[in-house]
Amino acid sequence: MNSEDLAFSEELRRQRMAHAEELLGTRVVHRMLAYALFLLGATRSMIAAFLAMPPGSVRSVVLAMHRRGLPALEDQRSKTSSFKPPPPAEITPTIEAEEGCLRIQLGVGDQAINIPDENTVQGRVVLLTLLQNDLLGLSEVAEALGLSTDRTRKLARALVRNDVEAILDHRRGQKTDWRFTPEIKAEIIQQYVLDIIEQGRTSGEQLSRHLNERCRLELSPRSILHHVSALGLSLIKTSLPAHLDDLKKKRSNG
Repeated sequence: MNSEDLAFSEELRRQRMAHAEELLGTRVVHRMLAYALFLLGATRSMIAAFLAMPPGSVRSVVLAMHRRGLPALEDQRSKTSSFKPPPPAEITPTIEAEEGCLRIQLGVGDQAINIPDENTVQGRVVLLTLLQNDLLGLSEVAEALGLSTDRTRKLARALVRNDVEAILDHRRGQKTDWRFTPEIKAEIIQQYVLDIIEQGRTSGEQLSRHLNERCRLELSPRSILHHVSALGLSLIKTSLPAHLDDLKKKRSNG
């Protein structure tokens, strides 16, 4: 390719340069031209004179292009780059206790995994898998499963070695809910009713906080919601306030 065979228009040069400098910035345009002229065979001194650049700057541009590629055209002090691809977004899942289910927010928009409370095996598999892949922390997975951190760590290893069969509960007979005694379940029912009457709604976090304030009970939101679902309380959250209003009206009219 011989650059002497090319015809140049001064008017087009001015128009294109103005547009390019507005779009990319004068610094980037001059660096692009310097490197293009270098590739076409111009000497560094000729390039420097033509672009009104110090000779040392031309040499720096060429070296930078050879070392870093297109990002060398930009000001290295800039925090952003038009040439480098943006860094991948970090995915940080979080566990949330929802009424009747375990919700795992994936950390990408509003995407989430919802696991019904009664699907205990599914919950274990998903949580332990995320734990083994360093997407969830040991303590939060242990709390969500209602297990100790040591037991949770062992189950995660067993899942990797021996598949789902290794984490199934093979015990037979009556399972005892040793922590949630009838007295504690009664307090959960009572607090659920109070919250519905006073505020028209409730949540695992709200029930946990109010039970701690009223009864000094320290219960996890997810465990509370599990029992709320098992007791069928979620089925009356809409009808209960209406029935109470009807009862008040009857008493006032009577």
